[in-house]
Amino acid sequence: MIRVFRGLRDLYDLSFASYKPLTSKTFRLKTKDGLLYFSKRSELYAKEKYNFLYHQGIKNIFYPLRNRLGEFVSEVRKNKYFVSEYVNAPEILGELKATALLEELTDLHNNTFFKRQLSADFSRRKMELLFEYLQYKFNVLEAYIRTLETRPFDEFSIPILKNYRHILDAKKVMGQIHRRLVSDIKEKKSIYYAFVHNNPKTSHILFRSGKRYLTSIERAKIGITSLDLAKFYINSEGINIDRKNLVERYFGKFDDDFYSNYFNFLVLLYYLQGIVIYDKDYVSCQSFLYASSEIKKFLNAFGLIKDKTE
Repeated sequence: MIRVFRGLRDLYDLSFASYKPLTSKTFRLKTKDGLLYFSKRSELYAKEKYNFLYHQGIKNIFYPLRNRLGEFVSEVRKNKYFVSEYVNAPEILGELKATALLEELTDLHNNTFFKRQLSADFSRRKMELLFEYLQYKFNVLEAYIRTLETRPFDEFSIPILKNYRHILDAKKVMGQIHRRLVSDIKEKKSIYYAFVHNNPKTSHILFRSGKRYLTSIERAKIGITSLDLAKFYINSEGINIDRKNLVERYFGKFDDDFYSNYFNFLVLLYYLQGIVIYDKDYVSCQSFLYASSEIKKFLNAFGLIKDKTE
């Protein structure tokens, strides 16, 4: 770490005197004058992403400082690092942060939108791989349920058997959506792409001097904005906001249900991915119950299937 610190000191016109690790990837730098800076080990292509956004005139990104070479990201000992001003985050209600996050994501999308046809080769193959994964997951879960049914019922098996129907509901809905998406791909439908953050969390929005900035864009990419909305929806669980209303308002600007269909598919996919499977005889009870409960709430909230218990 000392060598990295020395490398950064040589690359910036700042007299760094000390550093303090914050996490395994981040640390705080201090100059001889007592000024504080933030540094993070970054990802491959982060420099290109910052350059793209900067030259597009995107202003709601918290850009790193440029080094002596004029670059946003520096290479030190074969790793990528950036340095930015250190900002003490003010205490802000989670509800305000979540709403602000979606507004800034929307602004990012609106300023980078462009239309492109869905690729019959790439997009269809991607959907086939996702469906193969889902088939595997559903098959393993079904085998697990059959195993439970042969055993004496207990406090673990009863809730799982009771909630398995929500997994079957998800399977039915995802099959329906999958057929629609594949049909759109076959038609080479022209849809909107944009620069998506791909990691939208309330910890990744910064408030400073009356302005708001998105941070942590290392996973960002060009894609369909439904991806950001799906991750925002899941990551905002537990925050007292009307997620359904916010999401529907976002998709209301499109005259095509492709985007909301893809959003629904992704949310269900992420919940299913969260079910930890060890083998057909053992599935994490906690992850299963959490996923089935969230799937039930999601399907009912968006009217994708009627709750037969009502």
